[in-house]
Amino acid sequence: MDSEKKQPSGSRQENGFLIEGKISREQPECQPGELKLAAYVFDKAGSLLGSADIDEKGGYKVAVRLAKPADVDLFVGPADMPKQIRHSSAYKKTFSAKEWKGEGAHYRLRFDALLPVDVWIPWWPLQICISGHVRKVSHADGVTNICPVPFVKVEIYDVDRENCFWPPLRKWWELLLDRPVIRIPDLLKEPPVLVKPFPGPDPAPELNLKAMSTASAGIGALRTGLASLGPQPEPPDIPSVTFTRSIQAAATLTETVSTVSQPAFTRVGEARLMDGSIAARLDKLTLTSKIAPWLIFPFCFYSRAEVCETTTDCDGYFNCCFNWWPFHIRRGRLRFDSRPDIIIKVTQVIDGVPTVIYMDPYTSTRWNVTHAHIDLFLDNEEVICGNGNCYDPPAGSPVLFTRIGDDEVYKINQATGLYNEAPLSNVAYGGSLLVYGQFGDALTTGAPARYYRLSYAREGSSEFTPVTAALADTRVAKATLFSETHTLGPKTISGVPALYEVRNFSDYYWYNPDWLGTWYSWLAEADTGKYILRLEVFDQNGLKLTSAMGVDYRDGTVSPPAVLPPMLDRCDLVITLDNKAPEVELTIPAVINECGVIPWNPALSLDFQVQVSQENNRLRSWGFYYTKGVNPTIHYLDSGTSNNGLPGSINKTVSGGTAAPAPGTGMLAGLDTTCAFALKLWAYAHVRNGRYFIYYREQMKAIAIEKCP
Repeated sequence: MDSEKKQPSGSRQENGFLIEGKISREQPECQPGELKLAAYVFDKAGSLLGSADIDEKGGYKVAVRLAKPADVDLFVGPADMPKQIRHSSAYKKTFSAKEWKGEGAHYRLRFDALLPVDVWIPWWPLQICISGHVRKVSHADGVTNICPVPFVKVEIYDVDRENCFWPPLRKWWELLLDRPVIRIPDLLKEPPVLVKPFPGPDPAPELNLKAMSTASAGIGALRTGLASLGPQPEPPDIPSVTFTRSIQAAATLTETVSTVSQPAFTRVGEARLMDGSIAARLDKLTLTSKIAPWLIFPFCFYSRAEVCETTTDCDGYFNCCFNWWPFHIRRGRLRFDSRPDIIIKVTQVIDGVPTVIYMDPYTSTRWNVTHAHIDLFLDNEEVICGNGNCYDPPAGSPVLFTRIGDDEVYKINQATGLYNEAPLSNVAYGGSLLVYGQFGDALTTGAPARYYRLSYAREGSSEFTPVTAALADTRVAKATLFSETHTLGPKTISGVPALYEVRNFSDYYWYNPDWLGTWYSWLAEADTGKYILRLEVFDQNGLKLTSAMGVDYRDGTVSPPAVLPPMLDRCDLVITLDNKAPEVELTIPAVINECGVIPWNPALSLDFQVQVSQENNRLRSWGFYYTKGVNPTIHYLDSGTSNNGLPGSINKTVSGGTAAPAPGTGMLAGLDTTCAFALKLWAYAHVRNGRYFIYYREQMKAIAIEKCP
C-alpha cells in the first residue's frame, strides 16, 4: 500500500546546519585563572538549537537543529549554562535567515569575534539587560493556578517624567492603600477625608497583587498589579511647589523615620520618608495599566523611547539587552543620566488581535535600572497561557504517554491503576483528566500530516470508546511569530472519526505542546473500575500506523532513568477511575425544632453525631467546625486526614460542650446569654484529577443555645 511506503522519517536533528568561527578575548591576561567559554544558539522564541565548547584557541563549531534557514541568536558565555545564558547579559549576535550559506544539503554560517574587556569610562555606552518572567494567576475550585504566558511581545521604554501625578496621589494616601481599584477621574477629585500628605517621590513596588486595568472614557483605570521588584530610586529632581520643603525639615523627618524598624532592603524616595507602617503596606503595591501613561498624561513626560523589544519563550521568560549612553540631550541641553528609568509593556496577539496585558503606568516607573529581573503575575481573564511543559520532540518516531494532569504516568501503578507517590497511596482518578504525551520529530513535521486517537475500555473488554472532547491550542508561526487558535480535533479523516492532529513542530511553536486531550472520566465510569487508556497514530489517509510501519510506541510508565520499553502497535495506560463523591451527615440530637433551638440546662452535653463516608473506601479528609454568632473565627471540633483513603467511613459522636476539644473550651464555655452558632461538616474524596483532590461535599446547620440571663 502507498501509505505503508510513506513511513515517518526526516528527523530535524539530522539536517546539516552549522555555525563555526573563532572567539578571541581582548587582554585575556586580565582574567585570572582558566575561563571556559561556550557558544549557544537559540531560535527567536528562546529554544536551544545547539551548543558547543570554545576550545583553547577560540575555535568553535555548533551543530544547529533546524529544518530550514531561520533567524537565530548566538550567545557566548560561561560553559555549562544552557538554561541561564539567555537570561543573562552574555555576549549576543543575531543572524537572519538569509545569512545562511547553502552548500548542497548543508548550510553554514561563520562568525569570528573579539570579546573586549569591560568598559570603565562612564560616558561610553553601557549594556543594560532586563530579564523577567510573565505568568498568569487564576483561581478555580479553591485552588490557585499559575501558568506561563509564552511568545508574547515585551517592550522596554526609557522615560523621563515630571512630578505632575503625585499631588493627587498624595491626597488619597490612606484611601489608596487598601483599595484594589481607583479610577483616574476619581483620583483627580478631592478626597472625602483630607489626610496629612507624605513628602517625597515614588513608592517602591515589590509585588503586584492584580496585574490588569481597564480603559474607560479615554482616560483609563488603574489597578493594583503583580511585579516582584526592589525599591525604586528617586526620580529626577524637578522643583515643585507641592513637593518643596526645606532641607532642614526633610532631614528632621528622615531622622525620625529612620528609627522605625526597617526590612532587609533600604527604602528610597517616598517610602523612605513616610511612617514605617504605611511604607510596609506599600511594599507590595504598584499600579498597572493598559494605556501608555504618556497618552493619559502627555505633559508629564518629556522623554519616552523604546529601547528594547523581545519575545517571551515557551516558559514565559524574556531577556532584553540594549546599549545605554549616559550623556544625552534633553530639552536642548546636555544631561547626564547614568542609568535608564524604564517602563515595561507586554502585548499578546491572538488571531490577529493585539491585547496589552500589562503596562507600567505613571506611578510605576522603575528608576535607575542597570540589570533587573521582573516577575509579572497577571490575573486578567483575557490572558491566554500555556502549561510550561516546554520540550523539543525526541528524535525519530517515538510515541508515549507522559502525564495525567501533573502526575507523571510512571507514578501510576500499572498493576492497580492507582497513583502511588509517597506518602500517598490508593489514589484513584476522576473528573476531567488532562492527558499529556509526546511524539517524535519525524511525526511532527506537518508534511505529511499525522493524527492520533485516544480511546478507553474497561479492563478485560475489547471494545474501546474514543475520547471526543474538543481540543484546540494556540500556535505561533516560527517565521512571523503570528499567533492563532488552531483546532486539533476531533476530526474525521477518510471516514475515520475521532482523530486529533499531531502538532506541526517544524513551522510552529505551541502554547501546550504535549496536551493530547481531555478525558471526561465520568462518562466512562460513574462508580469505580480499572480502565485502559489507549493512544494510536494514523497517517494522512486515516490508516492506523503500526510498529512495523515505523511508529515507535513506548511504555512511558517505566521510572527514569531506565530506557522506555517498546509497546506493540499502541500505547496503553492502566488507570483506576472513581467518580463517587463523599457523603456527609450531621445530626444534632438536642435540638427541639427545625429552627435549631436548644434550651440551656446545666447538664447540657451538646453532642453531635458525625457521619462521613466514601462508597469505595477512599476518604481523603474531613472536618467539623463551628463559628459563633457574627464572629468569623473558625473553631474546629474534630477532623481527619488519610494518605491511603482509609478508613473509608467515619461514624462518631463529637462533643461540642465545655470540654471539647479541650477542657474549658467548646461552644458552651463562658456562655451567659442566648447565642447562635453555625456548624459545618465537610469532606474530600481520595480521588485526584492529576493536580489536586476533587469531589468535595459539605453540610451546614445552624443552632441557637437558648439561655436567658
